[in-house]
Amino acid sequence: MAFSKTTLDHAPQKTVVLDEDKLAVTVSAASESQTDPLDSEMTIWVGEVQIQGRNTVWVELIDSYGEVVYESEVGTNETHLLPDGRAVVVRDLHSDTNVAKLDTSRVISDTPMLVTRRVVESPETSASVEFVEAAPAPKQDKHSPMLNIASVGQVIWANIVAFFDAAATRIQVAWNWIKDTLPA
Repeated sequence: MAFSKTTLDHAPQKTVVLDEDKLAVTVSAASESQTDPLDSEMTIWVGEVQIQGRNTVWVELIDSYGEVVYESEVGTNETHLLPDGRAVVVRDLHSDTNVAKLDTSRVISDTPMLVTRRVVESPETSASVEFVEAAPAPKQDKHSPMLNIASVGQVIWANIVAFFDAAATRIQVAWNWIKDTLPA
């Protein structure tokens, strides 16, 4: 299935800055028909929380009754897809955080891709490096037209041999019956 570039690059999105947590949260709509990605029955809560002594960014999806239907830890500067189809990107606005390179382009491809993600964290320097490697999916064995014709010919030949083998067996049974009944 092919996607047009306009569909991928121009989905409605909004960015909200959370001054107390020093975070910038960008929410992208689930579809182009949704003009405001924040206008939904489900509310998104994003904030910095402390889990087991470490600060982490947390996202929750809350329904209209106030119940949390989805919660997850979110890495800064990574896209997180929510169950309702919206995407969330959280950027850290601390002055000591530098983003070396931010690439927002998307690759349009008709071929399936195999994506490998590996995160390496260093507690000494409080750094986190994410390696993402995209490689084409392993190709399935597709035979050339000549090999397809050869396999069809092999099936036809096997049927011809089976036909004559069955005919020969029937003739041999008939001959044995005639030969055994004549002396009696």
